[in-house]
Amino acid sequence: MTEVSRRLVIGVLAGAALPGTATAAPSPALDPVAVIEGWMLPRYDTLVATTTAQKDAWAAFVAKPDAAAVASLKDLFGKAADAWTAVEFVTLGPVSQNLRADRFNFFPDRRNAIQRAMNEVIADTDAARLEPVRFAQSSAAAQGLPALERLLFEEGAADALVQGAEAERRRAYGLAIATNLATIASDVRTAWGDRKSGVLGAIVSGKGDSALFPDVGALPGMILTDLSGGYQRVTDTRILPVLGPDADNAKPNLADGWRAGRSGRVITVMIQSADALLQEVGKQLPSRPQFVVNRAATASDKAADGFPKDFSAASQTAAGHDAALAAVKIFKAAQLTVYRPTASYFAISLGFNALDGD
Repeated sequence: MTEVSRRLVIGVLAGAALPGTATAAPSPALDPVAVIEGWMLPRYDTLVATTTAQKDAWAAFVAKPDAAAVASLKDLFGKAADAWTAVEFVTLGPVSQNLRADRFNFFPDRRNAIQRAMNEVIADTDAARLEPVRFAQSSAAAQGLPALERLLFEEGAADALVQGAEAERRRAYGLAIATNLATIASDVRTAWGDRKSGVLGAIVSGKGDSALFPDVGALPGMILTDLSGGYQRVTDTRILPVLGPDADNAKPNLADGWRAGRSGRVITVMIQSADALLQEVGKQLPSRPQFVVNRAATASDKAADGFPKDFSAASQTAAGHDAALAAVKIFKAAQLTVYRPTASYFAISLGFNALDGD
């Protein structure tokens, strides 16, 4: 290199470092706080409200057993289950601690663990076993929504809550589950806090949380990974295992919530919640990619709204089977927009979600 060339190179490098000199623009950043406050926390607030109402109703039922009250318990179960379904695919944050998600909704149950755990709890006459602290240490299969669903909706279950040798124990067990669900919901929401406290406060301050978010910069990727996982959770764990290769080989009893008649409702609620999160994130995109995201979310919302209400039954018909597969394609199309244009715009490389490798 000649002396002149050397001076030119040095001059170029020095100029590149001068203030005001044009440099490559940094990638746009996804603001996680806006998403947490705009989408996540309101849903956790709903979860707290519905599980608290359910707990209070069970407490009243235990104090004064009345067969007429079971219908209200069933209705409150549906509301609490909806609230959980709307956030179930969120694996980041306080819900990831203490096996809270598994304890809230043990699904899928591949080895009949729920029924075995329930039988053991009901057969045990030790009242202390149902006290909150001890019950929270029980098998996750015995603690959550699926167990409560069976107490309320299995054939003969309503009568068994008000009469028979096991009635008192079943009522106490139902209250223990309802209390446990309300406690988990409250603990998660309390831990999130607000802009000045809790996990959210730590995020806003930029310090992060040593246990949950030691690297605050990774949070946008975690949000998008969970969002992608929401769509995958529906297609890979709620729909395809039930459908099988054709209607003649459907497995309706693998559907989530089939006892309570919620097999289609679970899919509708989870997809529409994921669509809402996709659109919340989309608010931070420029107009063109935002249009792509909103179009996919709108189509997904419509497919979810039209999904068979009794999916368990529909899966056993050719028409129901084909309709579910058609919906899967639309849900997958919405999932793809999480990667492109969303993640690509923010230069985020998505990690593995909770379902990868299952």
